[in-house]
Amino acid sequence: MPPSSEPSSGNRGERPRPLVLLHGLGQSPIAWQDFVSALGAGRPMHAPWMAGLKPRDRIGFDLAAAADGVADELELQGIRQADFLGASVGGSVALRLAVERPELVGRLILAGAMVRPSSRSLRMQQLALRLVPETKLVDAGVSRPRMLAVFDALKTFDAAGSLARVTAPTLVVVGAKDRTGIPAARQLAAAVPGARIETIRGVGSLLNTEAPRQLADLTRAFLDEPVAEGGERVT
Repeated sequence: MPPSSEPSSGNRGERPRPLVLLHGLGQSPIAWQDFVSALGAGRPMHAPWMAGLKPRDRIGFDLAAAADGVADELELQGIRQADFLGASVGGSVALRLAVERPELVGRLILAGAMVRPSSRSLRMQQLALRLVPETKLVDAGVSRPRMLAVFDALKTFDAAGSLARVTAPTLVVVGAKDRTGIPAARQLAAAVPGARIETIRGVGSLLNTEAPRQLADLTRAFLDEPVAEGGERVT
């Protein structure tokens, strides 16, 4: 449980915790624009770049460094605890923070997060990336070499062994058309203590851009759930 001086998740008119938005693969922080509009005012939100994905960073991506960078940025802003919503690789970073820095994570929402990406899945995503026009990547604020570096980092990524260590109340969200994401979402929901899963119909893996309003509705409802004595959610 957070210290008594920390803001709450937003129940009963109390000051809400900040919501940290961690973007997905092939995205920049601006990808959260429609989600932020759909969620509305009343809750402070932060959408930082992750280390290794910033335009001026050295090419290369390390999950631990990305998580540490997010934690350091929040510390600089004086934020001792926040709720986290991570999409795709952003969900993997948020999951690492929930394991390694549990005091920092109030509630956790994983949208299309990866647990143990298969070699086949990574190859398919790499092939799809090579077909994306460079102008489209530039417009999105990302670069092909940086995305390929993320794929390289994910080849050895396996979060399965640490899922039971997550203590934050957790919501797993997946798109009904996300063929590789559905098994991962089910694994997450089964392995993270107390987690539950929600499915959004008609969309794929990048839920913050494909279904921003539906994701915002699920996020709002989850963050506004009351917390009983001892930190258990009341449903």
